[in-house]
Amino acid sequence: MKALERLWIGYAGFRERHPRLVSWLSRYAIYLVVLFFIMLYCAISLLKHMNFQSHGWDLGIFDQHIWQLSRFEFGFNTVRMVPSLWGDHFHPIFFLVVPAYWVWSDARMLLIYQAVLVALGAFPVYYACRQALRSGFSALCLSLVYLFFWGTMELIFFDFHELAFAGPILALSFLLMQREKWAGYLLTVPFLLMIKETMSLLVFFLGLYVILFRRKWFEGLTTCLIAAAWFYFITKRVMPPLSAGGDYFYFKYYSHLGENWLDAGKYLLTHPWELVKQTFWPLHKTKLLLFLLAPFLFLPLIGAFSIVAIPPLYEHLLSNYFPHWEILRHYHAVFAPIFIFALLDAFPRLHRWLARRGKEVDYRKMVLALCVIVLALQVPFTLSRSTKTLFDPNFYRLDPRMEKTGYDILSMIPPDASVCAQDPVVPHLSHREHIYQFDGNTYGAEYVILNKFLDCYPLTDRTLVWEIAKMYRDQRYEAHRFGYGWVVFTIKPQYDMDGKLQPFPL
Repeated sequence: MKALERLWIGYAGFRERHPRLVSWLSRYAIYLVVLFFIMLYCAISLLKHMNFQSHGWDLGIFDQHIWQLSRFEFGFNTVRMVPSLWGDHFHPIFFLVVPAYWVWSDARMLLIYQAVLVALGAFPVYYACRQALRSGFSALCLSLVYLFFWGTMELIFFDFHELAFAGPILALSFLLMQREKWAGYLLTVPFLLMIKETMSLLVFFLGLYVILFRRKWFEGLTTCLIAAAWFYFITKRVMPPLSAGGDYFYFKYYSHLGENWLDAGKYLLTHPWELVKQTFWPLHKTKLLLFLLAPFLFLPLIGAFSIVAIPPLYEHLLSNYFPHWEILRHYHAVFAPIFIFALLDAFPRLHRWLARRGKEVDYRKMVLALCVIVLALQVPFTLSRSTKTLFDPNFYRLDPRMEKTGYDILSMIPPDASVCAQDPVVPHLSHREHIYQFDGNTYGAEYVILNKFLDCYPLTDRTLVWEIAKMYRDQRYEAHRFGYGWVVFTIKPQYDMDGKLQPFPL
C-alpha cells in the first residue's frame, strides 16, 4: 500500500509541477508513441528483408498473391504450390492492400503497410481505455502494452501475415461497441470475417459477448448468425473447390478429434477431461498460457471480454501441429487487444473484491498502479523472444560484399524468367508468375539461386549442402559461382521448335 501511495504522490506531483507539459502530452503523446512504433516496426521489417532474413514463407507467398491481385489476376501461387491461395486460407481482406501496390509494387510495401496498420491499432485501444478508465495516462500505458506485447512483436518479426489486420479491426470494433455505435460495430464484422476463415469463430464469440455482457440481443444474435453462416459457407462451399485436395485442408490438424468439425465438437463435449488435457499438455502449451496471461497478472481471467480469446486460443491448443503452440510465432498478436479490453472489466471487479474484504483502495490509484505494472511486465517477456535481437549489433549489418553480390545477382534475373530460390531470396523475386521455394526440387526453373550461408528452410544446413552438391552434378544446369556462398544455376541452352538456339542469359 505504501508503494501505491508513493506512486500516486509522484504522479500527482508531476502533474502539479508541469501542468502545461501534462496538458500537451494528454493531447499528443499517443500520436508520438504511434509514430515511434511505426518507425520501429518499419526498421525491423525492412532491415530483415534487406539483409536476406525475410522469408518466402509467408512474405513471398503473400507478395506473389497480392501482386497478382493488383494485376486483376487470380493465378496459381507457385510459392505455396496451390492453384488458388483462397483455397488454402480465405482472406479477401488483401483487397485493401491492392491500392498500395498500385503506388509501389514491392514486397517492402507489404512490410511498411503492416507496420503502419499494426501501430494504428493503438488509437482505438487508447480511446477505448481512456473512456473506460477516465485516465489518459493509464490509457497510454495500455496502448504501449498493445504495441510492445511479445505477440505483437513476434508478428512484426515474422515478416507479413493476414493476422496483422485482426488486432486493429477488433480494437475498432470494441471502441464502437463501447460508444454504443452499433451500426458502425456491425460494419466491422465483415472486415473481421474477411481476414481468415477461422476468424468466424472469434466473431461468433464476439456476438456472445455482446449478448451476455452488453445485453444487445439483436446485434449479438446477428453477429453470431453471420459468423456461423460465413464459416459453413466458406469452408464447405467456397474453399474446397479452390483447394488442391478438394477439401478444407487445415482440418487435418484436428483429425484426432473426429472426422469433421461436428464430430470434433461432440467428442470434446463427451470427453471433458480430454479438453483439459489438450489445454495443458504437452508442457509447451502450459508455457504458452503462462506467456499469454502472466504479463497481464492473470487478470484477464476475470474480465468478460476474455470470452473472445477462447476460439483463437483453442484453435492452437487443440491442434496437433507443434508450431501452433510455439511462442516464436505470429499467431498470438490478437491476444493483446483482447486481454487489454478484458482488463477494463477486471479492474472494477478486482476493486469490488478488495472492498468486500475490507481493503479500501482508491480505484484511480489501483488502476494507475496496475497499468504501470502490466506495462513493466511486458519488458522481460518481450525481450526474451525475437525482440532481443534489437540489441544484437549483427542485426543491423551484413557483410557488404555478400549483400552487394546478392543484389547484383537479383538485378541479373529477367522479370519474366522462372526462378527457384532459397527461402530468404524468394520474397526478393516473387513479382513473377513462376517463383518456387527450393526444397530439393527445382521445378524446372530457368534459374536456381542458392547460398549455404542463408536460412535453408525447409531443409537443414547439411541437407542444403548436399543438395547444392547434387545440383553441380545435374546435367540440366550450368553452375555460376559468385563468391560468399552465392551460386546460380542456369538451365542449359535449349533449341526451340524451329531449331534456333534459345540461351538463358545471366
